[in-house]
Amino acid sequence: MHSVPPMAADIPVLHFLNRFWIGGSERQFVERLRRHPKGFTPVVACLERSGPLLPQIRELGHEPLEFPLGGSMARPNTAAQVARIAQLMRERGITILHATDFNTNLLGLAAARLAGGMVVVSRVDLGHLRAGFGQWHRRAEKLTSRAADLVCANAEAVRQLCIREEGCRPDDVVVVRNGLDLQGFDALAKKPLAGDLPGAPGPRIAVIGNLWPVKGHRTLLEAAAILVKTHPEARIFCAGDGPEREFLEQRIAALGLAGNVFLLGHRLDVPAVLAASDAACLCSSAEGLSNAIMEAMASRLPVVATDVGGNSELVREGESGFLVPYGDAPALAERLARLLASEAARKEMGKKGRARIEAELTIERMADAYGDMYRRLLEGGEKRKAS
Repeated sequence: MHSVPPMAADIPVLHFLNRFWIGGSERQFVERLRRHPKGFTPVVACLERSGPLLPQIRELGHEPLEFPLGGSMARPNTAAQVARIAQLMRERGITILHATDFNTNLLGLAAARLAGGMVVVSRVDLGHLRAGFGQWHRRAEKLTSRAADLVCANAEAVRQLCIREEGCRPDDVVVVRNGLDLQGFDALAKKPLAGDLPGAPGPRIAVIGNLWPVKGHRTLLEAAAILVKTHPEARIFCAGDGPEREFLEQRIAALGLAGNVFLLGHRLDVPAVLAASDAACLCSSAEGLSNAIMEAMASRLPVVATDVGGNSELVREGESGFLVPYGDAPALAERLARLLASEAARKEMGKKGRARIEAELTIERMADAYGDMYRRLLEGGEKRKAS
């Protein structure tokens, strides 16, 4: 992507999110606002003004504008909210709408077209999150991506899916990798834990991710049952919550892992949890660019992750961690055991992972990339007007 000279005055960008829940997309939304690209002023909108991350948005000086759906999108109110968003864009002279998730991608595209503006839709996964909702969700996602002015993917794996499977033009899909505010992250890592980590002393493995099927916690438990045979002192802490909790609790009891695996629920002190750990693990069946892996690397932890999606764009095999096939509990257990066997190897891998974040995945680099993307979008719009 070629940079375009900065604009003479700040240009408003309407950032559109579903709600401010705890998740990778939502945390990156906060980071996007925290270090917004120079030359552009953020305006924040949402479908639901709720969620644990809302106070952080307000601390940054933004009071989100709400456009509530009140349920299903298949209601007349949806059209009314689209019209309200379009009116907001016209009134404030907003020419760029940057949508963040499935619902806002769809509604943001409609509103931007109605207002005569341009839209960036975000793609942060491999479509797996819509798998349980029927084919219309995936069809809508494909059509939205093809109709947008630009698609912002957070990993090359996601970009290739948009091109290969959804028919997007390669030039219209831009990769902007997630970024971390390392100074802020390190400060949070030094804070005391919000709650004690349970269990007896022993090496600690952090698993950050909501308890959804896609995150592969079932495989994690089978691997843990193998791991504790040789490393009975190992402790695995799962930060996150979700519909898998009941099954996982029952399986933990059945496998005799009550003293080894702990479901911590939602945690707002993830940096501190990582700082108190010795390694990290991610067992997903699909990923875009995992914030959990990035934060583990920033915490100087070696990572064992499944070789899916964008995970291989972060974890370098044998250098900052290990990659294993999805669903392969013995391979996962073996790699974790290898890490637990050598503190020196863990520290060396963790050091290399941190260096990678510092060199390539900072919030400053992300902000620059977003600025380039917005300027490219505006330049393209001017060319279309002149032609």
